[in-house]
Amino acid sequence: MEVFIPLTIFTLILLSQVNSQEEVYRTDPLYIIDYENNQTDKSDQLKNYTVYRVYVLGLAVGDMYITKKDNKIEAKGQTYKSLRFLYNYDFLYIEEGDYKALYEKEKDKERIYENQEIYEKKPWLPIITKFFKGNVNPQEILSMKIQINNAPVLISKQENQDEVVYTFTPQNSKTKKIVVYMKKNQSIPYKIDIEAKVNISLELVKP
Repeated sequence: MEVFIPLTIFTLILLSQVNSQEEVYRTDPLYIIDYENNQTDKSDQLKNYTVYRVYVLGLAVGDMYITKKDNKIEAKGQTYKSLRFLYNYDFLYIEEGDYKALYEKEKDKERIYENQEIYEKKPWLPIITKFFKGNVNPQEILSMKIQINNAPVLISKQENQDEVVYTFTPQNSKTKKIVVYMKKNQSIPYKIDIEAKVNISLELVKP
C-alpha cells in the first residue's frame, strides 16, 4: 500500500504533464456540445457500448466506451471519480462517414481536433475504430493508408492458432506503436497497447 500511493500520484502527474503540453486548437467545441445535447435515453445507450478498462503504467485510471450505430462511431472515457482530485480528464470522439472530431477536457482546459489533426494527436482512436466497422478484413487493415506528419504508418500482422495481432508503427509521431490483439473467435480487439511517452493499455471488460 505504501508503494501503491506514490505510484498512483506519479502516474497521474506524468499524465497531466503530457496533456498540458499539447497545443489548444479551439476552445469552442460547438459540434461536440450540440451532439451531446441531442442524445436521448443515455442509460439505455450504455447497454450497447463496448467497454475497455484503461491502464497507465499498470494502474487502472478509467474506462472507455465505444459504440457503433448506422454509420456513426462514438468513443468516450474519463478518469475514475476516485482519482479526479489528482487528475481530471475526459474525452469524446465521434466518427461519421469521413468526418472525425475529438473533444478533450482536462480540468478547465478544453481542446477540439478534427480529421487529420486527430491522427497527429491521438492516432490510436481512428485506428482502433476501424475494428468496429463490421467484420475485420485483414487485407483491408493491412492496406490502410495512414499519414502522420507527412510520414506513413507501417502496418504488419502476426497470427497464431488463437489470435491475430496487428501492429501500427508511425514513422513521425509521439506515438511510437499501436498493437491490436484479436481472438480469432471475436470481431473486436480484446487488448490494445499504445506505446508513447506514457504507455497505455486498453483491456476489454464488456464486448
